[in-house]
Formats: sequence, structure tokens, C-alpha cells
Amino acid sequence: MAINFATITVYIHKKGKIAMFYIVNSLITEKGQQTFSLIGLTDDKNKAAEMAAEVYKDYNKNASFQNIEMITEWLATRRKYSFRKDKEHRLQLAITEAKELNQPLAPEAGLVFSAAAEEEELSRRMSQALFEGQHTASRGEFPPKATGCPLEG
Repeated sequence: MAINFATITVYIHKKGKIAMFYIVNSLITEKGQQTFSLIGLTDDKNKAAEMAAEVYKDYNKNASFQNIEMITEWLATRRKYSFRKDKEHRLQLAITEAKELNQPLAPEAGLVFSAAAEEEELSRRMSQALFEGQHTASRGEFPPKATGCPLEG
């Protein structure tokens, strides 16, 4: 599943120049159900990171103050963060930059979440591991006999 904001752009004029806006959103996956939410909009990248970190704090009640500060800094620089409680519970946060009025976002900026790529990578790795396991098993004994110095009894 991919959610794309290719047509969402926001701007404001401040003293003759265009200000950057940041759209904050989240995707929560719980037991196969996905909930996408727009958290807010701001013209300050650090405030956007704080807004997203607040969602993380609400989602992960065990998060320490230092952990939240670290995630806020990560979001301010990388603009994406993913937290997985366990196999079936995941929070993804994203901050999307909007630069120009009436212009689509660049494809790399418009793609907010892409769970399909992660699922495909997991499937590829599982297939590769299965193939390698079968290949190793067909070549001989498992577990392989130790070579080297025999044990003296």
C-alpha cells in the first residue's frame, strides 16, 4: 500500500517570499488494519517534528524522555520514523515538505508510506533463505561433520 500526496501543495506569502510548509501524518498498522491520519500543518520543521513525536509518545507509553528527544531530532532531520511494537503493531510517522502553490510534489516527496516495498523485501529474503537452506541440505549431512582434530577419549 502506498499513499501519495502528489497533488497536495500548500504555501503562504511572507514579506514577498514563499514559506515552506510541513504536513505531518501517521500510519498505524494494528493486526492488519491500517489507519492513516493527518496530524497537522506548520511552517516550522522543528515544530512538525515535535508534533510527530507527540504522536509517538501517545502510541508508545513506555518511551523515555531521552527517547522522545532523540526521535524528535531524527524526525527534524530525516522526516520519517517507523516504530514497531511487535509483529502486528506499527507506527509510521512522516513529515512532507510542500514548496510551491499549484505544483505537484516531486515523486520522492509525495510518497509518504510504502509498506509494499518492505513486504516485498521481507518476502524476497525469506525466499532466499529457504532456497539457501534447501541447497545446503541437498549437498550433504546436516549438521555437517566437524573437520580438524579428532577428540581423544
